Amino acid sequence: MRDRAPFWTPATRPEDILLEGDWITLRGLPPLPQVMVSGDLDAYRAAHDLPEAVGLLAEAEDPHYAVRLARRRMLVVGTELSPRDAGWSAGCATSPMTGALAAFEITGPRAMDLVARATALDPYRPSPSAALLFAGMQGVLYRHGEALRLHIDRGLAAYLANWAAATSLFPDGADAAAPQT
Repeated sequence: MRDRAPFWTPATRPEDILLEGDWITLRGLPPLPQVMVSGDLDAYRAAHDLPEAVGLLAEAEDPHYAVRLARRRMLVVGTELSPRDAGWSAGCATSPMTGALAAFEITGPRAMDLVARATALDPYRPSPSAALLFAGMQGVLYRHGEALRLHIDRGLAAYLANWAAATSLFPDGADAAAPQT
């Protein structure tokens, strides 16, 4: 059987992505422990000592926190869940998402310029849900410290890097968005 590996470009690891522009940086983070929770969110938060889930562009604080995605769905960041422990329990369905979602930080005074290009959201109208369409991808966006934090499907990390590099915010972006080998 022929080896077709040379025809494919190497997969881009999200944590290898770094784009720097004038007053803005887009940086992939190492995998963060993440759990998707559906069902009775208040019961889950109480059982796991989590603060109220944050919405779009709201501030989240470490060490672990919840981000609201829908009325009965949230993403818990900073909490591990093995696939063996996932499932339905006490009114909630839980799924490990550490390998499924990549996290990025957008920093700098022009961070909201990138958001303005990627979304149609009004930054002055908060939403209880942090879920949004970001550059054509489903994503989750909130504040974390001095940065905006964006979670997207891990398989779309290279697309995000290429899309951002194509904007005028990252003049040298095309080189930085290429996979690291």
